[in-house]
Order: sequence, then C-alpha cells, then structure tokens
Amino acid sequence: MSDGKRLSRRHLMCAATAMGLAGSSAVTAVAAADAPATGAPGMKFAFEVRALITAAVVVGQSAYGLRRLIPITGGSFSGPRLKGVVVPGGGDYQLVRPDGVTTVEARYTLKTDDGALIYVNNRGLIASGAAVRTAPEFEAPAGPHDWLNKSLFVGTLDGSGAAQGYVVLRFFQLT
Repeated sequence: MSDGKRLSRRHLMCAATAMGLAGSSAVTAVAAADAPATGAPGMKFAFEVRALITAAVVVGQSAYGLRRLIPITGGSFSGPRLKGVVVPGGGDYQLVRPDGVTTVEARYTLKTDDGALIYVNNRGLIASGAAVRTAPEFEAPAGPHDWLNKSLFVGTLDGSGAAQGYVVLRFFQLT
C-alpha cells in the first residue's frame, strides 16, 4: 500500500475496538508486523581472508554423517583496521549430515602485521543452493585488535576458488 493508504497502528486498533476485536492476537500481530523495525542491526565490512587450502581428508562415515577435514595451509587477510597472514596449521572440520546440509567449523590463527595473533573459530552451514553464511568468533589480545572481542560478526564464504587451492571469507561487523 502507498503511505497515504496504509493503516496506522492507531487506526487499526480503533477499528478493532469498534468491531469488538481489541484483544485479538491476530490484530496485534498485524499491527506489529506493519510497525517499522527499531534497533535493527546494520553491518560494516571488517576484513577479507584468502585462505589457502589443500584437498579434503575424508575421515569417514559416522553416526552423524560423513566427516571430513580441509587443511588450512596459509593465506592472507586485509581490511580497514588490520591485515596480515593466515598461520599454517588450521583446519575446516566438516560434517555432511544425512539431510544433505554440511556443517562447517573452521579453526585457524591470523597473524597481524604488528605481530598480534588472533584465534578464529568460524561456524556455518552449507545448504544446497543457499549462500554460505558463517558466525565467526575472534580471540584477540588486549590492544589495538581487541575490538574483535567486543563485537558480533557475520561472514560469507566464497568457495569458487577451492579447485585452485583457496577460499575467500568476508567478515562484517554488526553495528
């Protein structure tokens, strides 16, 4: 509806009262759905990681699904507030569930240009046809990078370079 024809919450409640429906949960739900969101988070780009990977190691079938590990062998990262390298030795631990959804949990370490080490635990889901979204957590030392400890982030995973030995992750800080 156009703004001129849209019913306000007040008009909707007045009409509901006239119809004897003021206590109706259906009317309340419609009014709430029409109300503008308040306090909705925004996002700002934090940094991008280009992680080098090697071929998956298939651990095998378990009671929960197919387990595999993708070794993380290095890489680089950069953003407006930090840059550096991915420390070799991390891994992306995956479970392909019976429903076809793959859960991922990548654990690795970043080393900033100023020598700080930041631990990353990045969890996500890969569902057929859906964009890959992750929920990273960072552990940074006190100092210039501890803003990572004080915020929530979401990430995206672009695996189109996996056959060439890398993936790209982009992290966004919720504001």
